[in-house]
Amino acid sequence: MTKKKANKANGKTGTKSRSKIRIRPLRPTDIEAIMRLHRELGWNPAFQSDGSTLRQRLAALITEETALLLVAEINGKVGGYIHGQTMTYLLFAGSEMMITEVFVREKYRDKGVGKALMIAMEAEAAKQKCFRISVMNSRQRDSYKRNFYPSQGYDERDQTAVFSKRLDWG
Repeated sequence: MTKKKANKANGKTGTKSRSKIRIRPLRPTDIEAIMRLHRELGWNPAFQSDGSTLRQRLAALITEETALLLVAEINGKVGGYIHGQTMTYLLFAGSEMMITEVFVREKYRDKGVGKALMIAMEAEAAKQKCFRISVMNSRQRDSYKRNFYPSQGYDERDQTAVFSKRLDWG
């Protein structure tokens, strides 16, 4: 990560907030904070209340070579996180970083936390020589309605449709 991008990712983004944002790798000890964040935002009611489902997924992702999980720490507390996965294509030279999750606590929104997470992920993608970084975002989400990703320099792709099919494997 370049010094300029590190400064931006660590809270020197020109926002009015006086809280310092520190971006760091997600640790297993962050599980409770991530669970609280998901509950606060009304996500994933399927997670077991004891955290076992999220703990299992986190344990698998932390060791996965293509996964990158970063948290934004504000005054010693987890204020948000970002999850990206690198994907390699047969037809393209290099890999693509696909951001699959960006979550920021309500009280830290519009304070540079999401921006700092995005900048840190972009720096990591560049370090890994990714040719592109993409984000999947539901048009129903607040971040889409607020134009968060376009404000960070991301373009919505008109010619690309994303199709999905749920697989029930047990």
